[in-house]
Amino acid sequence: MRKTLIAIASAVTLLAVPATATTTAENVTITVQTDDLDLANATDQTRLDNRVETAIRRACRTGGRDLASRQVETACRATLADAISPRVELAIAQANETRFASIELSFEA
Repeated sequence: MRKTLIAIASAVTLLAVPATATTTAENVTITVQTDDLDLANATDQTRLDNRVETAIRRACRTGGRDLASRQVETACRATLADAISPRVELAIAQANETRFASIELSFEA
């Protein structure tokens, strides 16, 4: 069952359409590796959140320092975060379901 969990959670691909990383809308795909994480574990969930946040920052980076560039980056980050959040929650829920599905109980009378 552990191998199944790893196969399911080896990578969470997060999509947001459209994201405004530039002045025109464009499709953005973010892939965050999770094969080294146990998403049923709170510490690893925090690690996933950090990885997602880093990926969002990289995807939305415009390189500009002016007000307009910063506003575009802020809007892009908000759009991606809103689009990605349900997928992260789903990956965590699936990891928890797999963990609970694999609990073995034995009773002796």
